[in-house]
Amino acid sequence: YLHVLYGSQTGTAEEVAWDLVREARRRGHPCGDPLALNDWTMQELQDARLAVFVVSTTGQGDPPVNMRKLWQELVSSSLPETLLGGLRFAVFGLGDTRYKEFNYAARKLHARLRRLGAEAFFRIGLGDDQHDFGFEQELDPWAEGMWSALAELCPPSPAAELAGAAAAEDCRYTVEFVLPPEAQGSAGRPLFLAEGDFEATVSASWSLCAEEHAKEVQDVWNVRLKAPPGRRFEAGDVCVVWPRTDPKLVRRFVVETLELELGTSVLIRPRGGGGGGAASSTFPEEPVTLEEVFTSYVDISAVPSRYFFHMLSLYTADEVHKKKLAEFASRTLEAKDALYEYCKRERRSAAEVMWDFWTARPPLAELLSCLPPMRPRRYSIASCPSWYESGAAAERRAAFWAPYANFSPITPRLVRLVGPAALQALCTSDAGPGDSGSPHMNGSAGCELDLCVGIVRYTTRNARDCVGLCSSFLERMPLGAGIRCSFERGELAAPPLGVPLIFVCPGTGLSPCRSLVQERHLQVSRAPPGQLARFRAGLKDMIFLGFRHRAGDFLYGAEWPTFESWLDVHIAFSRDDEERKVYVQDRIDEQGAQVCALLDAGARILVCGKAHPMPAQVFDSFTEALQVHRGMTQEAAVARLREMQRAKAYICDTWGYRRLPAASAACLEHPLLP
Repeated sequence: YLHVLYGSQTGTAEEVAWDLVREARRRGHPCGDPLALNDWTMQELQDARLAVFVVSTTGQGDPPVNMRKLWQELVSSSLPETLLGGLRFAVFGLGDTRYKEFNYAARKLHARLRRLGAEAFFRIGLGDDQHDFGFEQELDPWAEGMWSALAELCPPSPAAELAGAAAAEDCRYTVEFVLPPEAQGSAGRPLFLAEGDFEATVSASWSLCAEEHAKEVQDVWNVRLKAPPGRRFEAGDVCVVWPRTDPKLVRRFVVETLELELGTSVLIRPRGGGGGGAASSTFPEEPVTLEEVFTSYVDISAVPSRYFFHMLSLYTADEVHKKKLAEFASRTLEAKDALYEYCKRERRSAAEVMWDFWTARPPLAELLSCLPPMRPRRYSIASCPSWYESGAAAERRAAFWAPYANFSPITPRLVRLVGPAALQALCTSDAGPGDSGSPHMNGSAGCELDLCVGIVRYTTRNARDCVGLCSSFLERMPLGAGIRCSFERGELAAPPLGVPLIFVCPGTGLSPCRSLVQERHLQVSRAPPGQLARFRAGLKDMIFLGFRHRAGDFLYGAEWPTFESWLDVHIAFSRDDEERKVYVQDRIDEQGAQVCALLDAGARILVCGKAHPMPAQVFDSFTEALQVHRGMTQEAAVARLREMQRAKAYICDTWGYRRLPAASAACLEHPLLP
């Protein structure tokens, strides 16, 4: 009996696991639904005889959240080396070669299983998202070899005996229509909240960029949310946001494409397959309307999987459409190239594919089985929890907000977005850090937080305008709107005041650093004079910020002078100098002596932003600073920084992005994970 287990952060590894399960059943291998590694126990792993693992890598070589529990048990030093002696396994990893820790999680899992006595029946596969065909370039040949090796190890049952069951088990859900369209709607229904979730409300939002920059390059918004009482976070934590699909798209898809009513209520249940455990359901246990299904539970705006095209090909009578859909679903190099050109390069959504192949009419259960579930997006929180608490001095509030009144690049847009009265209130003692009395906030209990959101808009090579699901969702949310959220522990945390900090955070990478800067500012304001000696002696913390234009995208530009008593702020505006481009690593080179002084005092380095190529360039700049100002060899400087990384004194909280056409790749949302 074959078990397929996955560790998935964004859902890609889970979808690969489902593909492997469907193929296993077609080839006659008894196989249950794929399960997250966290859904298994050590005892079940010990009892298993055949398993295939599909694992992605997150952060700085970390395993995904839904496999960390079992992984922590696996790495226990007390486990005997023969614990998994009866297990035969194979591992496929999903990674990105832009990351230094390429496929670390998969490689570490493979090595640990072998160390515990398990035997690999096939080589490890290492998919690379940077290939033109993505991870499938490695997955397809790896899977063919894996099936051959598995057939030798465990000959499959006759295909004829399992063909009927395999076809049925491809459908993951059953759908029951429980009420007529006119009997029920979703208007006014509260948000679905899973364990740990809460409903936050939008209390304020505004653009941080000048209008010309927002139109020609990218817009960035500050979205302030208010969490309900009892929900807390720490500086450096992450807010998990569940987006909702644009209502106009949902209406067109349900009413025009599926020819159903938005208010139709359905009960969707998972269908367990193959005699194994059933995977957890994307949908709640109670009936939901079709409007809710396609707004909050499945993502019709996502690029569909290859299996989606196979499913559509089964439910069209049009021979031209059937042939083309089957071509897209095949595994030949020509088909991959055609699918890349049509769908992946153009970021064509599942809804758009169904509009192009309008003759395909799959049953609702089949459609839901191959649409990607709605996935949350993770944003580093851009404020500390105490920054907006009640009871702070009105003078401090007014001093903080007043510069915005004269911060010319964004003031005109602020007036239009929030209104002159609201802006005037923000710039007086009615609102600001340490208070919840802004015109868009009430004074009731509950913490507030800022999200720094890059608004994703781009044009493909074929002149198709596309938007990011979550950023456009946050941008269009009115004041008072409810958003499903949760908190997660972040990579960064505020150290004691005596530990110096060096922040490197170009662009929206400043989000977690702004949170920690605010936290440290409050620490400084409350500290006795004896703890502030190093600041008075000139040994201030440092932050290196990077933007394109001072007058265009200088995010939170009016705030940084607030912290000048303890923080040296160095800013690189890469496009303001017509002679040369200036980046954060250039500012590090210029301040090398001060950087080394902080490192000698035990400073921690926090690097936040996109994963390529900035972190490697910043590392080289720190290496050069140690060579120039401390006389170290390159090898010694690198060794010192590597030791800081091992001791968690040099932390990179970075994120990657999918390869996109045109120059729009830099505008992708921040999931924090590859």
